[in-house]
Amino acid sequence: MDVLFLIPGVISLILVLRGRVESAFLYVYLPALLLIPYAFAFRVPHLPAFSAAQWALLPIAAVAFKRQTRSGLPSLLDLLIVAFLISTAASEILHERVTNDGFFLAIDNFISIVLSYLVGRRMIEPNLRLAAVRQFVIVMLCLGPVSVLDWRLGQNLYGLIGERFFNNFLVAASIQMRSGHGRVSASFNDAELAGIVFAMTIALDAWLSYLRRTRSGANLGPRMSMMEKYHVPSLLLLMYLLMTQSRGPLLALGAGYLILQITRFRNTQMATCLVAAVLAVGAYGVSVYLDRYTNVSDPYAVQDEQQGSALYRRRMNELYKPIAEEGGTLGWGRLSYPKVPSMSSIDNEFLRVHLSYGSIGYVLFWLITIESMRSLLVRSWKLRGLEDKAFAISLLAAMATFWISISTVYMGEQLPQIAFLLMGWGQSIVPGSTEAAAVPVDSVRAKYAFRRVFN
Repeated sequence: MDVLFLIPGVISLILVLRGRVESAFLYVYLPALLLIPYAFAFRVPHLPAFSAAQWALLPIAAVAFKRQTRSGLPSLLDLLIVAFLISTAASEILHERVTNDGFFLAIDNFISIVLSYLVGRRMIEPNLRLAAVRQFVIVMLCLGPVSVLDWRLGQNLYGLIGERFFNNFLVAASIQMRSGHGRVSASFNDAELAGIVFAMTIALDAWLSYLRRTRSGANLGPRMSMMEKYHVPSLLLLMYLLMTQSRGPLLALGAGYLILQITRFRNTQMATCLVAAVLAVGAYGVSVYLDRYTNVSDPYAVQDEQQGSALYRRRMNELYKPIAEEGGTLGWGRLSYPKVPSMSSIDNEFLRVHLSYGSIGYVLFWLITIESMRSLLVRSWKLRGLEDKAFAISLLAAMATFWISISTVYMGEQLPQIAFLLMGWGQSIVPGSTEAAAVPVDSVRAKYAFRRVFN
C-alpha cells in the first residue's frame, strides 16, 4: 500500500515532462507537502524512504537546478547552505554508529534542505508569487476539519489511517491532551510543528490581506477576495494555532505581528529600527521572566504543566551543553549523541544542531539564520513597489516566527522543506506584478515541451 505515496511523484514527473512545472509545484508539491505527513513514505531498495512530498519535489528540483546553474554567481546564503550540507553529511557519515544510517540521513538532508531551497530560489518569483501564497493559504485552511477532530477527540485522523491501512505507526494516533482537549497536530505529527506552520501561514496571509486592503488590483479570485475582506483566513488560521495549544509558536507570532506593522509606515528604515527596539526590549523581558519562572530548586514545587515544560527546557540546555561541546567540530551525528536519562527530547533545534553536527554545523546554522533575515530586511528597504515591499516584510515575519519557534522545539517532519523553501524564495524576490491571474499559465505549451524545459 505504501506505493500510493509514490503517486504525487509520478504526477509531478508527468507534468514536468509536459512542460507544466508551475502546475506541478502549485497543485502537486504544495498539497503533498502540507496535507500528507512526512512519515507517509515509499522506499525504493537501497535508498531511504522518501515522503510523498519529497517524491513530488524531485522532478521540480531538477528544473530548478538547471535554472540555478544558468543564473550567475551564487548568493551568500547559497554558499552557507551548501557548506552546511557538506558539514552535516560529514558528521552523519563519519560519526553515526551505523554508517548506512549516516548516508540515509545525508540524503534526506539534501532533499529536504537543498532541493527545497533550490525550488524556492528558482521556481516562484515573480510570476508565481501571488498564486503560490494563495495556494499555500488555501491548502492550510483545508486542515481545518482534521484539526477540529484532533482537538475534540484527542486522536489524530492521519495516525488512525496510517495504522489501519498502511501498517504505519510513525504518525501517532493518540495525541497529547491539555486543558481537556487534544493538542492539534494535523498532518505534522506534532502540535508544536503544526503551530509553527499555522503561524508562518498567518504571516504570509497578511500579504493577501494587504493587497485586498490597499485595492492593489491583484486578482485574488472572487472567493479569496471575499474571505480576505472579512479576514476569514487569518481568523481561521489563528483558531487552528490556538487549538495546538503551543506557546512557542504563539509567542513567535507576536514578534511576527510586530514586524508586519512595518508596512504601515512610509519610512521603512525608521519603522524597522522602532520594531527592532520593541522586540529587543520584549526579548529581554521574556528572558528575565523565564529565568525567574524556572528558578525552581525543588522539582516537587512545580505548580503546573506549563512551568514543568519550561523547567525541562532550561535543564535540557544546561545538561546537554557540555555534551555538545564534547562533540567537537563535527558532533555526534543525529542518532548517536549521548542521551541524558529522562531527557531524550531535544526541544531546541539550535542545541540539536550543535549536538548532531558539532561547532561547524552550529556556527553555519546561526549564519544561515542571520543571513536569511538580513537579506530579507535589505530587500524590504530596497524594493520600491509597495506590494513588493509588503511581501518582503510578510516573508520576513514568517521567517522570524520560524527561527524564534525552533528555539523551543526541533525542526522535524515537513518543517525543513517548508522553511528552506521560504528561505530560497526570500533570496529571489524581484520587483513583480500582482496583476497576473492567481492561476498562472504554464510557461511551456509546445509540442516538444521536454526540450523547452531542460534545454
